[in-house]
Amino acid sequence: MKTRSSHQPFALVTLMLIGAIDPASAGPGYEQEHDRRLQPAVGGGVVEEVLNRDLLKVGVGLFEPWVMCDVNGDLIGYEIDVARKIAEDIGVHVQFIRTDWYFIIPALIEEEFDLIISGMAITPDRSLNVNFSVPYSEFGTLIVANTMRTAGLTKPEEFDTADVVFGVRAGTVPEQAVLDHFPNAILRTFDADSGLLQALVDGDVYAAAADQIKAKRWLDDHSAILHRPFDELFNKVPEAIALRKGDVDGLNFLDSWITHHLTTGWLGERRRYWFETRDWSDRIATDSSVMTRCDESFNPDPY
Repeated sequence: MKTRSSHQPFALVTLMLIGAIDPASAGPGYEQEHDRRLQPAVGGGVVEEVLNRDLLKVGVGLFEPWVMCDVNGDLIGYEIDVARKIAEDIGVHVQFIRTDWYFIIPALIEEEFDLIISGMAITPDRSLNVNFSVPYSEFGTLIVANTMRTAGLTKPEEFDTADVVFGVRAGTVPEQAVLDHFPNAILRTFDADSGLLQALVDGDVYAAAADQIKAKRWLDDHSAILHRPFDELFNKVPEAIALRKGDVDGLNFLDSWITHHLTTGWLGERRRYWFETRDWSDRIATDSSVMTRCDESFNPDPY
């Protein structure tokens, strides 16, 4: 394992552990460095791998406001903050692997990156293939409809017919929500939010299912064209960090990290910033060429 020059010599740490030296006399910064010294991962888990290479590799998909491109095409968002904070607390650099959502779990299994930190919901099917940390957030699915295309439709059962075309992001919880609650409707899937929203605004799909945060943003931005036909939230689910199976040490670290930062309020503050304000709106890409490059930067087949 990589040794950092800022750590106290191991012999000194050992003497402190057995009580031969008073930590108060060990000099400034000892407690923080001492804690780090006592937290090496063992057993070949992801934390040990990350420490050895001095780099945390994180798989992300494009979902506002979890993961977005800024005006320069760089990544910003709630999960970008979370991943950067995890890397900072481990003491390593971070690299984001931009991945099409459909391939993100297979790419994790194939070790293209270490973790998925991208607003991934815990579901039984996914849990067969990856392990999840304890939840640190949750969201539900909301239905947004094109007002002209769905005139007169006000109840969920009225949308559950072959006359209604639903649009969803492929491989997402909202897709499953449509399959569960509107099985008779026609379903169209999209690889990117931009294509889904454009189809909804144009009326190519009559309604769309999306996470409640994104859906409310669409309603605010296109209030003359889109509306919320009913109040129900579907398939409310917790979200968590995903890692490969069999890594007990890695899972313990992530659970401990989440518990700590929920307690300190850091996760809550970041969530409020990204989900309850628009203070970041001038940072995101609006130029069509930048947005196109952003969409295309997410590799459709990363492994």
